[in-house]
Amino acid sequence: MKSLCLLLLAMLLATPLHAAQTLVLVTADQPPLSTNDQNGFSDRVIREACKRLGIEAQIIPLSSARTLSNVEQAIDDGNFLRIAGVEKSFPHLIRVPEVIIEVQFVIFSKRKGLKTPTWSSLKPYHVGYVRGWIIAEQNLKQVRQTTVVENRTSLFKVLESDRIELALAELYGGYYLMHTLNLPQLSIAQPPLATREMFLYLHKRHEKLVPRLAATLKEMKRDGSYDAIFQQTLAPYLPPKLRKP
Repeated sequence: MKSLCLLLLAMLLATPLHAAQTLVLVTADQPPLSTNDQNGFSDRVIREACKRLGIEAQIIPLSSARTLSNVEQAIDDGNFLRIAGVEKSFPHLIRVPEVIIEVQFVIFSKRKGLKTPTWSSLKPYHVGYVRGWIIAEQNLKQVRQTTVVENRTSLFKVLESDRIELALAELYGGYYLMHTLNLPQLSIAQPPLATREMFLYLHKRHEKLVPRLAATLKEMKRDGSYDAIFQQTLAPYLPPKLRKP
């Protein structure tokens, strides 16, 4: 009996009382914000924030449209990066109210000196964008023609092959693709069409985690770890004037 009790005690001590929580997060972001090895800027920021709370973040790439529907249906736990207001269309999503990154949505093209002061300035053109980008769906309804593709790499390839005239993309991803696809001939129209704060969203079943994650993200910005991740993942692809978050 004594041996049995000792064996049961040893088994109890070897078993953790609480298994580490895992969040399955889906994203349509591509390098340098999210990468297959989960070492993009957003990947690393979110993984570090979760790690500090004893949570493992598992990041899965999906199409932009599927990411939202999967979280809304509780198939997955969260989605990044998204602008504020997504919860109006997807009521089961809740925003972690601390900015992951601020991005500019700009036009890439072969047209030197193109000015884009308003969305209406795009009206005469054939514009491409990535499927599921709400900001594009809302603002490109009046352009002459649109082409919708599945990811940013495809977007820049159809732009390079002249199948579209203009490509709407976020600035960091655009600079990355200009670098990796060797597209120095592309120009970035000014001014930016929009600047948006981008967030992590969780399914409402994780509502209690939201303020803890927000506080942890704030602490990362205070202690310098956020800036260090920016310098390692984004700054190498940017011109000097943009190498600060």
